Amino acid sequence: MDVQAVLKYVDDLVFAQTGQHLDSLQVAILKGVLNGKKYTHIAEEYHCSAGHTKDEAYELWRILSEALGEDLNKSNFRATIERLGYANSQYQIVGNPIQISNINLCSKPLQSYETENIESIIEETAIPYVKESLTILERERQKAKLEIIPNLVELGLTAEQIASTLGLSLEQVKKCIP
Repeated sequence: MDVQAVLKYVDDLVFAQTGQHLDSLQVAILKGVLNGKKYTHIAEEYHCSAGHTKDEAYELWRILSEALGEDLNKSNFRATIERLGYANSQYQIVGNPIQISNINLCSKPLQSYETENIESIIEETAIPYVKESLTILERERQKAKLEIIPNLVELGLTAEQIASTLGLSLEQVKKCIP
């Protein structure tokens, strides 16, 4: 089994699920489990308590179970990875394909694509869409702030207080005061 490939895959999976990469304890847990070690032994090697290691492992199994759509734990992790065919394959995706809106980016395994190609497809399609969505959200948020200013004036707040509270410039606030 290519442990580094499995770790890379799991790191990518965790990042896609949480937006965070594996930390060093999670890597130690995965390596230990793949090598048949008990949590107490992993904790000793990592210089932390067995309880902390078990808690971190529980959270890791929860994230991976959610990402893969099946129950994963210490007992079945290695067998699951092997069954899904990831253990010796550098480019195969395990789990759910990436889908953005109605575009399914990974409807077939990555065996016929290079990783860089998939990353560029995601960058070309998803990032502009996300940036546009964030711009629209920011405009709507700004509009809502400006619309609430007359109500805040009626409550007796000064223009300075409103500007400070809403994170607007004093000039923007004064333009909206009747």
